[in-house]
Amino acid sequence: MNKIYSTLCLLLLASCFSVSWGQLTNKTITIGSSNRTYKQYLPTAFNPQTEQVSLVVILHGIGGTSSDMVGAGFDNIADTARVIGIYPQGVLNAYGQTSWNNGTLLASPADDISFMNAILDSMILYYNVDPARVYFTGFSMGSIMTHHLACAMNSRIAAIGCMAGTMPTSDIANCVPTYATPVIHLHGTADGTVPYSGSALPSLSLVAETINFWRNVHSCDATADSTQLPNLATDNITIDRFVYDNCTPLTSVELWRFNGADHIYLYQPLNDINEMMQVWLFLRQWSHSAPAPAGINTSTKIQLTIAPNPSNGVYTITSNSATDYSIENVNGQTVQSGSLINGTTSIDLIDQASGIYFLKAGNSTRKLVRI
Repeated sequence: MNKIYSTLCLLLLASCFSVSWGQLTNKTITIGSSNRTYKQYLPTAFNPQTEQVSLVVILHGIGGTSSDMVGAGFDNIADTARVIGIYPQGVLNAYGQTSWNNGTLLASPADDISFMNAILDSMILYYNVDPARVYFTGFSMGSIMTHHLACAMNSRIAAIGCMAGTMPTSDIANCVPTYATPVIHLHGTADGTVPYSGSALPSLSLVAETINFWRNVHSCDATADSTQLPNLATDNITIDRFVYDNCTPLTSVELWRFNGADHIYLYQPLNDINEMMQVWLFLRQWSHSAPAPAGINTSTKIQLTIAPNPSNGVYTITSNSATDYSIENVNGQTVQSGSLINGTTSIDLIDQASGIYFLKAGNSTRKLVRI
């Protein structure tokens, strides 16, 4: 699930992405007992005493590096748009690949949520980043992680741009965002690494399932206004843009379908668009309505896993902390309450009707499906 470039595209990257390299610095931050690294790009002549800016966090694919995504060209945008770019580095999974802890079978064991929160805290406190204008994007596994973070850090991310990586099935089952995150998803129909349609990879959804999740979050219609972009490049790829109808807010869910494209990142003049530019043009429209402040205490976040889900009524809940819980139906009525231990607790909803319920424990909410 890493980025794939042709040799010609790599040469273009080397020649076209000339940036003010003095603004790009390597950073290290300690998360627990681990030192985590990232690259930081400040726009030219940036002064945090006089200028408040937006932040875009850009995530690499599996087996990749933060330097890979520096090569995707966002720094050129940052200088003009007055945005800070952050390029975090993933750590090794069980297969020796740099990865992200995103609920998939290829996830790393790292505490990436604390890592991302610590980066955001630093940027807000020391670089005058507007907490309402924090965005995430990524390619392949970085895109999968971006979908995951829109759930796990819902109170801190204004909008996401996802390139060639779909939503983890665990998030589709359990994510209950209180803030409706605007989403642009871009994906090739001939993607042989993260399939657009057909047979999904284990623990991953297909594009239609991913889009349907976010459509439901935004109460969008199933229909979309579609536009085919001018087909100017000789790359055997055409692009259809779908903006879903009657979303709340309007135009908050977009799908860009790259007809005939494999697992690639599009860039002019090889292709008809500069993919990162299109992502930024979408992201910049949005501000979070109630962003969490800097200094959020991630250590108190209740982490829950649920199995099986869906279930015939009996669930095993694993919690990282002892806490009280309640279960509500879709009408907001409490149907059960009790206490979870630090470990595994069995919950029985056999007497309840089939449908959707919500488990609330501490500051976490998870969806339960009773079949």
